[in-house]
Amino acid sequence: MTSFGFRWDRSSRAVLGDALVWLGPNRCVAEVRPDEIVLTEPPARRERAGTAALLECGAVLSTIWTVVRVLGREPVVIFPRDPSRPDVVAVVRAGGARGPSSGEWARYAALRKLGEPGHGRPLRPVSLAVLGALAGDGFWPETDVRIVRPEWAPTLNQLGADVTGHSSLLITTPGDSRRHHVLAGAALHSTRLATVVRGFGSQVLPMPLPSSAERARYVAEALLPGLPQALLLIGLATAKRKKH
Repeated sequence: MTSFGFRWDRSSRAVLGDALVWLGPNRCVAEVRPDEIVLTEPPARRERAGTAALLECGAVLSTIWTVVRVLGREPVVIFPRDPSRPDVVAVVRAGGARGPSSGEWARYAALRKLGEPGHGRPLRPVSLAVLGALAGDGFWPETDVRIVRPEWAPTLNQLGADVTGHSSLLITTPGDSRRHHVLAGAALHSTRLATVVRGFGSQVLPMPLPSSAERARYVAEALLPGLPQALLLIGLATAKRKKH
């Protein structure tokens, strides 16, 4: 047990509920228990959405992590492998007490901003310095947030992602397990929060993922630096045109 006396009472549940609302209805289920939160993915949804469903579970995990931090606790994430509960993708518990930083409060505020309308507008490219700062903010284990290099563009184009003329970040993992998909989704969401904090916009670029074997080939042939899981466009949101 790693709760260290922390319990999800009515007030902390309300904080979490308000944060999860901004993810929208299409997400995995966060079952809040007195001393832990269990993330589950209904089999029907997983069969329908595949890897995308697990990336969305990662966004829920990132949100829970952010809330636990502003509540002054250290999150502890477990990825159980219980054959009797195949729908469980992760469990989050509250560890020891540690006050949140100003940056973590900013990420918490960004949860609402990220969920507001207007994040689908066209984006103007940003500098490599901005992309480097965002890539450097990545902290999720077994994930890398990388600036997309020009030589990767042909391979990404084969994956159905055209990054020509865009500033983009690629989230990769060393493996292709369910755990890796969830962690990649958490890294993707956390990077989007960091983007909002810095005053920029982001857009997840749809990237239909091929088979694990084909993605592994890209790595083996040095076409990509890791298994591609998600692609994120970064930029300055263009002003919305007024209707005359």
